[in-house]
Amino acid sequence: MSAHALGVEVSCDGPDESRDCPESAAVRARFASLTAAEVRADGRADGWVRPRRGGRLVDLCPACQPAP
Repeated sequence: MSAHALGVEVSCDGPDESRDCPESAAVRARFASLTAAEVRADGRADGWVRPRRGGRLVDLCPACQPAP
């Protein structure tokens, strides 16, 4: 028997450091997306952003993005 990676899940880091995403959102990976970079590219196509927060990059769904 052999095991194969099925890919990765990228989930929303929430509107701020103290709160989780109210929608428990995760990027919907396309069938061919297996790496984190590919899944994040799928997310950008769906309106996700990857800003810095506290010195690190976070993943934010459209519902948790700060107002412009």
